[in-house]
Amino acid sequence: MSSMKSMAAGLGLVVMSSVGAVGCSNDSSPYTDPRSIVAPEEVPETKRIRRLTADQFFASLFVATGQRWDDEQQFAATLGRPDFAEVTAEGREMSVGFAKLAGDAARQTCRRAVQQDRETADADSRVILRKIDEVGQLDPFDSNVGENLRYLALRFLGVYAVDDEDRRLQPWFSVLQEGLDPSDEARFGEAEDRWIAVCTGLALHPDFLTY
Repeated sequence: MSSMKSMAAGLGLVVMSSVGAVGCSNDSSPYTDPRSIVAPEEVPETKRIRRLTADQFFASLFVATGQRWDDEQQFAATLGRPDFAEVTAEGREMSVGFAKLAGDAARQTCRRAVQQDRETADADSRVILRKIDEVGQLDPFDSNVGENLRYLALRFLGVYAVDDEDRRLQPWFSVLQEGLDPSDEARFGEAEDRWIAVCTGLALHPDFLTY
């Protein structure tokens, strides 16, 4: 019995010593959260988020929508392409000018893509409306809307969503359906413009424009 008491006393002493050691350790070297915010200029160049170059943007938009922007060459320099005569560095700054021109490019290519899809009977040949069965009379509440949005999120942003409840899809559902009545025939007249808006929004999303 006395040996058991001695063992218990010894264990108690070890525990108390450990607690004291931890307390001393915390006092001497306070914990630093590795997720602390750093100033942008302190981020190493190799880890900074960059926007796409002019040519990368044109290529990505073509892959995503299947359409070329008419004004690519006219505005390539404004979007940062160097001419190697006066400008030798690739421009990658996010600016009002870049946002405006990127928006123009996205709206034109998305409109063409959706309109072309509506004239394409073979679903596998469509780019934006690939999962929609009835493209002649588009319905924002089509039973395949969720599947098509998941397909577009993967196509444009590399986002894999397994179901319609994924919160990353909810803004796009809102663009398509908000303010519309699923029993009102007026919804058919807005469907094309709303799909164009979804496509344009995805093409202007930060995850599409940066890497």
